[in-house]
Amino acid sequence: MEELLEELFSRLRQTFENQLSVKDLKCTHTGDIDVFKTYVSLSKSQKDFRKLIESSARNKESLELEFSKAVVKSALSDKFIRNGSTINSDKIFICSNGLYHYYRLRKYNLNNVFIEFDNSKFVQEKLKLKTQEKIWCIFLILFDAVSQDKILDTTKLKPRILNQYFQFFELIEVELHNYGLNIGKKIGWGTGKDVNFRKFITNNVALPNSGIYNDRPTSKYWLDFSNRKNVAFILDLILDSYTNEERILANNSFIEVLRHLSNQMLPVLQEFPRELNKYLKDDLSS
Repeated sequence: MEELLEELFSRLRQTFENQLSVKDLKCTHTGDIDVFKTYVSLSKSQKDFRKLIESSARNKESLELEFSKAVVKSALSDKFIRNGSTINSDKIFICSNGLYHYYRLRKYNLNNVFIEFDNSKFVQEKLKLKTQEKIWCIFLILFDAVSQDKILDTTKLKPRILNQYFQFFELIEVELHNYGLNIGKKIGWGTGKDVNFRKFITNNVALPNSGIYNDRPTSKYWLDFSNRKNVAFILDLILDSYTNEERILANNSFIEVLRHLSNQMLPVLQEFPRELNKYLKDDLSS
């Protein structure tokens, strides 16, 4: 049995070496390819994953001649190996249960395999907002759309109002610049998704993954400022260019920007300014 698993294990290792990029390969502390770690951490569609693994398969009859029918049958029964699909149904490859059994037989480190699996499933990527996402957050803050009961409902707004809102986005960028705040790359207004309100607010990647931003198919939006931690997290994303003493100065400038923009809501948007969120003011003042 072990010899059969060794053969299919070796073929899978060779397949990984030939078909995968360096970034996809996981290695042992000695620099060799760790087949099981690589297997559990691959980011591929089900179709592509199966195609890759089946490309390491060997013909069933040839394996039966080399290792005996009884050994192959036993390995299939124990789910250490599996048959391919469709045109590969006469071929056999080693699967995760077989890799697990093989690693135990060889006394290889299985802890690292499962740690790698968890790492691949629970990626801790640091979020970084685009300039458009930051401006959209500032807009929601100014409208005090910081809870579900204070939602910004745009479902029935006329194009004229939405156009005014879009122009206010531009004003936010101008005010930030006037106060010397850098929140990222300048926006190419009038190009791509930066042409109107509806398209602009879909120009986001990281914000929906923040756990704080909420939107609905019905065009309703809000930030979850139910606690100071959430507020601090959003502020860190908006003012990520600043640290230490520079961040203190940036906080002071940012609260002034918010107050100045709030004062412009009535003359520009015919909207009464909202009271800024308490947690927000506290965090920027601390």
